[in-house]
Amino acid sequence: MQIDKLFDELDARALDEVLTLPVRGTAEVSARRIRRRVNRTLDADPAARRAHRMQLCRRAVCAALIAACLITGAFAAAAKFNLLRGWLDEDRIGALAVNTEQQTVETDDLRLTLEESLSDDTTTYIAYSITALSDTGRTMLQTAAETPGSIVSAAFSTESDALVTICTGSRTGATQFRTDGGRVFTESLESDAAGRLLYRSYITGAGTVSLHLTGAETQLDVPPTAHAQTVDILFDPSVELPLPNGTTARLYSLRLTSLGYALDARLLEASDRTRDFDYDDMLVFLMQDGSLRTMAQLTMRQEMLSGAWSEVLDLNTVEAVILNNTAYYLDGRDPEPYVLPNTFGVLRVETRPIYTVPGTDNGVPGEFPIMGVPARTLVERFGGTVEWDAGTQTAVLTLNDHTCTVTAGSPVVQYGDGDSFTLPYPSAAEVIDGTLYLLPAEFDRTLGLHCCGRDFADDDYTHILALYYTV
Repeated sequence: MQIDKLFDELDARALDEVLTLPVRGTAEVSARRIRRRVNRTLDADPAARRAHRMQLCRRAVCAALIAACLITGAFAAAAKFNLLRGWLDEDRIGALAVNTEQQTVETDDLRLTLEESLSDDTTTYIAYSITALSDTGRTMLQTAAETPGSIVSAAFSTESDALVTICTGSRTGATQFRTDGGRVFTESLESDAAGRLLYRSYITGAGTVSLHLTGAETQLDVPPTAHAQTVDILFDPSVELPLPNGTTARLYSLRLTSLGYALDARLLEASDRTRDFDYDDMLVFLMQDGSLRTMAQLTMRQEMLSGAWSEVLDLNTVEAVILNNTAYYLDGRDPEPYVLPNTFGVLRVETRPIYTVPGTDNGVPGEFPIMGVPARTLVERFGGTVEWDAGTQTAVLTLNDHTCTVTAGSPVVQYGDGDSFTLPYPSAAEVIDGTLYLLPAEFDRTLGLHCCGRDFADDDYTHILALYYTV
């Protein structure tokens, strides 16, 4: 509302009426005289009048928002957390509450603040800030900001040259075999103040997480989230699990929590560098409603945050974990045989060169093969279909709720409800000897298939012999 409109609501008598001001010694004044003085002041600087109107507008909008939030009950949710959004949202965290009670530790030059956190026995999300307290601190932050990755170190001991070190450990429980202590992914956020840097990190496979500021006497321990569920499953450690790529693993235990999981396992042929397979994908979940879910369907694979569920998992909805045709029940019952349908197994797909692209190998230019996978072998094994139009050289691939369209010789892939992307290669599909081959890229979002392993030719990591997929 503008000030003029406030005065317009007064009649002539009210404008000329002398006001008694509640300040001793102040001359009597009328509303009309106040209006003239306000107008002279604002008109002397038009920007001031505009700023005043903007300020009134902001106040009105804020008041309306607060009123709406109080009426609908949305205010508490909106204030719940902010920095972790993008990795988390209200739908993903369910009933768990993000901890927004700040913790700080500081030196003469810097202050480290744990702004927000969500943490349980396997998975931790944290947002934290580093604030300069002196000119030296501001110089340190400026230098660090100009050197990406230098300010935060993901370490498993306190020996680090970074200003902040994230340290991980294990809580008491079944999952004790893993030796790396956890995996850490960190990214910077846009800061809201000068002399302040913002970060958020995701840690998986670790039971405890703490932040250390170099030079500080104490550390910041990330508090566990209340009401998070935890279940431990013990496997028979004497059983060696054959993997689809020909290697062998031994699985010891699995800890399931509301946010993620930690699997204690060891690849017995770890020295075989030409074979790569993620043994986590050998696990399938039997839900209480009788449905089956693969690890790829439950986790955040599309965000490269392996070890976290795509949303908070209510363990009461899971009946058992199936491994090697054996069901391990979450309620502690003895394991029982359980044979999975063929569509829930891992598929090994033989590859074939579909074209070559120019490149360099150790500075030596050359032509390098781009490998493709046969479309029908890939899709039909999981219960999908491939419809081929010979006239347009176009194929429509359908698998469960996913549909994508490719055209031989074109780099464009269409999928979903009108979405598309263009690959940085000559084409997404080629027909060779009457067989349609696909460039193995983006299958997770176009077909709902997850690549869980690959075999390379000996001493040639540009030539893929086979790829492994699961739904």
